[in-house]
Amino acid sequence: MQPHAIMENYIAAFNRGDEAAYGRFYAPDVELRNGTGIILRGAEAIVAYYRKAREDFHRMMTLRAALAGDGAIAAALASVFTARRDGVELSGRTMRAGDTYSIESMALYQMQDGLFRRIEAVTLSRRHRPVGEPA
Repeated sequence: MQPHAIMENYIAAFNRGDEAAYGRFYAPDVELRNGTGIILRGAEAIVAYYRKAREDFHRMMTLRAALAGDGAIAAALASVFTARRDGVELSGRTMRAGDTYSIESMALYQMQDGLFRRIEAVTLSRRHRPVGEPA
């Protein structure tokens, strides 16, 4: 499968909240460092982290570009987080229901046997938009 197709399939499953589908992209001992510096080890830990996060906000991820190199995929990503309730904490902000938080990020997905073995993400830009603020 081509890198762009791999990432599109992964992101579609992630956006649907289909844990079984997006969890199949991870090696059992995968390590993820997200854009806030949180480190998660193991496929189950990553899925559990995002399951808990979905209680607080809906995340819609979009793939901007994907490039393949030697055993890795570099991806340019955009994400919009929408708070599901008041009092949600995200990147040092306390959000209200309906507030959005948008980020642009880059992530390196190191591959092993067709699975994500290590994911390193960095956030390039952030924008908090309270409910009612013009886009």
